[in-house]
Formats: sequence, structure tokens, C-alpha cells
Amino acid sequence: MSIKDLLIVDDDPLVCDSLKEMFLLEGYQSDTALDGDQALAKLQGERFRVILSDIHMPGVNGLELLRELKGRSPDTPVIFITGHGRIDDAVEAIKLGAYDYLTKPLDDLRLKLTLRRALEQVELKNSYQSLQRRFRPWELAENLVFRDRKMGLLLELVHTVADTLATVLISGESGTGKTMLARHIHDQSSRGECPFYQISCGALSATLLESELFGHVRGAFPGAIRDKKGKFEETQEGTLFLDDIDCASPNLQMKILRVLQERVIERVGGGTPIPVDVRLITATHASLKEEVARNNFREDLYYRINVVNLNIPPLRERLSDIEPLMEHFIQRFNQSHRRQIKGMARTALQLCLRYPWPGNVRELENVVERAVLLSPGEFIVPETLPPEIKAAGQPGAPGGRDLSLEEAREQTERQVLLETLERYQWNRQISATALGISRTTLFNKMKRLQLFDPRRQTGSL
Repeated sequence: MSIKDLLIVDDDPLVCDSLKEMFLLEGYQSDTALDGDQALAKLQGERFRVILSDIHMPGVNGLELLRELKGRSPDTPVIFITGHGRIDDAVEAIKLGAYDYLTKPLDDLRLKLTLRRALEQVELKNSYQSLQRRFRPWELAENLVFRDRKMGLLLELVHTVADTLATVLISGESGTGKTMLARHIHDQSSRGECPFYQISCGALSATLLESELFGHVRGAFPGAIRDKKGKFEETQEGTLFLDDIDCASPNLQMKILRVLQERVIERVGGGTPIPVDVRLITATHASLKEEVARNNFREDLYYRINVVNLNIPPLRERLSDIEPLMEHFIQRFNQSHRRQIKGMARTALQLCLRYPWPGNVRELENVVERAVLLSPGEFIVPETLPPEIKAAGQPGAPGGRDLSLEEAREQTERQVLLETLERYQWNRQISATALGISRTTLFNKMKRLQLFDPRRQTGSL
């Protein structure tokens, strides 16, 4: 289906032709219709970014056309032009969602400016919707669930580097989701159809780990009765994820450095170089900088694997993610355990928002599974939560956060508004449209949440 900038609808052919010619000189592609019926017929086979329509026409008039458009294409801006200039028409048009209302004789400059702004709004809204599809605010892929602005910015960086050859170092506390993020990077890259393997450098002895990664030849050590490929060979054209890279032995660090520099490996006990094409992602919950300073980690390897650093914030620093994560886990465990839990009771959610979550998302997942299994009713109540979470909700509890549910929601709302306003350079009209609220509502929310345009010296809205 073709897309044009503008559909001009007017029962006067001279008006249609003159406007079409004027906009053609401005570089816009347009088409014309002599009444609402013709306009609707054209909309069956073509798409238009903006509709410019007269109100008073025989047959389907402008207001009826607008009502029909709101059902078919609610995001298409409609600019009305009329020679009557009746106030009740203007009020009705705006109530129905018209973008603007201009009276004849038309001011060409104002008309061009209005059209330009409407087209800019369409482009911005399309960009915003495209971003929403790419980074859905509550869920990205099947298991990456987030609402926090910091996580949104992190995922933007992920999508920038996913389809490159750059080595990535993922840092973050245990349980924050480093493995899940590594898998997502692989899935979003051109290697997504190729193998993805995960190896924990802290789970195996140094000898077993080297054999697992590089393979071995027959007779390399007792029990090596045949040649064996390692994960570097098995992951050809795919992604190898090395978790707990800080636990790698000095010898293994040297071998990994060689892979990154020369793109070849040698099996344990062998001497034949084997070319490999593998994208390496590493992860750590330790500070590799400090490990380098203590001479526990090779500095040259550190710079090789730290081309792009992705730091996942702990859950206690992104409280707005707790509620959507809980909803996600409840749905999952409802299916696996055949339960029908509808959600968290308000009192239970308040306790969870005050708890510091030292085990991060992994701990939250375990808590939700336990609560789904133990809840006697349709909602998870405080009685089904572990003692440490209930204790954290007591006044003066160490590590507790005296944050009410309303305060947590207000934090989330402030983050969403701030992110949207910054994306659209603090244009309140466009931001309000992107958020799906009126400009007045946005203004009131900005005032309540103390959100001020930083470019204005007075600090006013």
C-alpha cells in the first residue's frame, strides 16, 4: 500500500487543485477527493500521513469523515478548513480529535506551518512506536522484564552493540540477570541462529575448564581416550559466554587472550592451531579493575574483553521493576504449577518494595514461586512471604525502605515522564501525545512531580 503525505478533501475542485499545486511546490505528495465518500474510497487503497478536509460538504461531511477515520486510523491528524467559521463546528471538531481548525480565506504560511507540524508529530509518533516495539517498557523478549529507565538505557546500548564483533563484559551482582542479557545479545545478533554456550569459570577446576573450552587430544591426560572438541570449536560462528571470568586461572587468561588476538586455539596436549570464529561475551560480579590492581587478572586481557561494558543495576536500585517482574513470574508459575493467582495484595507488595533484595531478581523469582505455591487465595498475601521480607517492613528494620506503594508508583511515573520529555526535547504537546494523555494532564503531572525544563533559567513550566 502506497503512502502519501496528504489527502485534500474539498467539494470545490479549484480549492483542491490549488492546494495540491501549492504543496507540490513544498515537496509534499498529495491527492484530492471532492467529498467524504471519495476520501473513504481512496483510504481503502492508499495511506496518507495527514488529512486536510473541508467541514461542510455534500454526502459524508468533514465531521463524519473524522468519526470514520478515528475508527480506521486514529493516529492520522485531521486539519479542518472551512469558509463558515462557526464556533460550534470548531468545538465539535476539536472534541472529536481534530489536529487543528483553519478558516477561509486561508493564510498560506499558517497552513504550511500547520501541515509541517502535523507531519512532524506523525514522524515522532512513528519513531516512538518503533522504539516501543523494539524496547517494550515492561517486557523485552520473553524473560527480560523491566520498567526502570536505567534498564531502558542499558537495553538501548545492548541493541547498538548486539550485531557487532565487539567483545562485551557484563558486570553486576549475582542474580541480576547477566546470563539472560548475554543470551539476548546473542539472539539479537546475526549469530542468533548459531550455537550459544555458557561456561562458568568458577564451577570447574582449572584443568577441566581448559579441556572444556579448548578440547584435548587423545592421551593428553589420564582418561583422555579420544580426541575431543572444546566449546570454542563447537561454538563456531556463534557466541561463547564465560561467566565469572574473574575466576579464570593465569594460564587460562593467557589462552583466552590468544584467542582474541589471533582467532586460533590449540587443544590441550596438541600443537596444531585451529581457527575459530566465535563472539566472546564475559561476565563478572567482581571489580576487574581491582583484580588487575592486585595482579590477579591480566591487564591486557581486561582491556580486550572490556570493549563494551554493560553494568546491570541491582534490584534495590530499580524498585519500579519489582511489580512488573512479580507479575511476570506469577504468570509463569501459574502455568507451571497450575495455579490461578491474580496478583500481589497491596500489603504484600509494600513489604517487597521495602526489602533490599540482596539476591536480586533470582531471589525475587524464588520468593514469587514460593508465594504462588503457598497462597490460599487468589492474591499473594504477606503471610506467604519469607520472614526476612516481612521483617524488613517493620519500622527501623535494617536495610528496610520506608517507601509506600504510592511513592513507588510516583517514582515510576516521574521516570516515564522525564524520559519522554527528554526524548522530545521537552515539547509538551508531542510528549503528551506520545504518552496518550492531554497536554493539560501532562502539565499538571509535571507541576506535581516538580519536572522543569532545564533549558529555562526561571525553572517554570
